[in-house]
Amino acid sequence: MSKVFETIVRDQVVEFLEVNKFIRDPQHGFRKGSSYLTDTLLFLDNVLHSVDKGHDVDVVFLDLAKAFDKVPHKRLLEKLKKHGIIGNILNVIEDWLKDRMQRVCIWMDQSLEQSSAGFCVRTSFAPGLY
Repeated sequence: MSKVFETIVRDQVVEFLEVNKFIRDPQHGFRKGSSYLTDTLLFLDNVLHSVDKGHDVDVVFLDLAKAFDKVPHKRLLEKLKKHGIIGNILNVIEDWLKDRMQRVCIWMDQSLEQSSAGFCVRTSFAPGLY
């Protein structure tokens, strides 16, 4: 799938999910006008506001960088279907996920295997699906 096509599909899926209230306002990472930076600034503002009021603040940071590698394609497709993404758009996403290959390189050794979970996060499409 080309980057342009990925972007079009992602925008359509995200718009559908936003219109139908499946994406909450605090979700920033892949939405137009929002980013990890707007999320971080909002978080920092909330923390500072609580500290200014004399409240205790505890923070736990989780690294979810590998989340894209763990979600089984079948589960992702079922979830999209459950949220009303059906028909041609679901077929396009399913075809995009089908027969994906994953390469693992360690020093000079490498393997190439078919993958039924996760996908490349460098695509413009991937973050919108999560």
